[in-house]
Amino acid sequence: MLSLGCLWSRRRLERHMDGALSAREARSVEAHLLGCDGCRAERNRLQRLHALLQGSLAAPADLEWSRFWSGVRTRILREHPEPFREPWWLPIWKPFWGHPRLALGGVMAAVFALTLSFWPGGEVAVPGAAWAGPVVVQDVSSSDPHRGVMVYSNPDHDVTVIWVFNPEDSTNES
Repeated sequence: MLSLGCLWSRRRLERHMDGALSAREARSVEAHLLGCDGCRAERNRLQRLHALLQGSLAAPADLEWSRFWSGVRTRILREHPEPFREPWWLPIWKPFWGHPRLALGGVMAAVFALTLSFWPGGEVAVPGAAWAGPVVVQDVSSSDPHRGVMVYSNPDHDVTVIWVFNPEDSTNES
């Protein structure tokens, strides 16, 4: 029966056989293998498979690399690297990069300034600029069931708009 240790160690058996585990992980796998027959059998099966694969592979012939590397070297010496240019924003960002509190404070100040720039004012100081004031909307019933009436009023400017509309004809208007 597989335990949690088996599930944890079986994934690492191949890397353990290749020597790719860290020392701590290798000790953990070896300690598990001492007490688990199923995982030891799996390791033995992997060792036999590894031996079969190594026996069936032919050694590759040594290739002549001298001409290849000489061409690579001449191209490297012939080409001159382009000068590296830093992005325009990097000199601005570098002083903040090492100071996260300063960077966070700057971001918060920018968000606060942006919020204040879009915040609606109470009184309009610029003549001709219009801010939407409070509007009272009333739905008034009419005697004709196919017509609707809406009344918009602004108590500050004594303006009232009465809108009579027909719901069936509203699709024809744009």
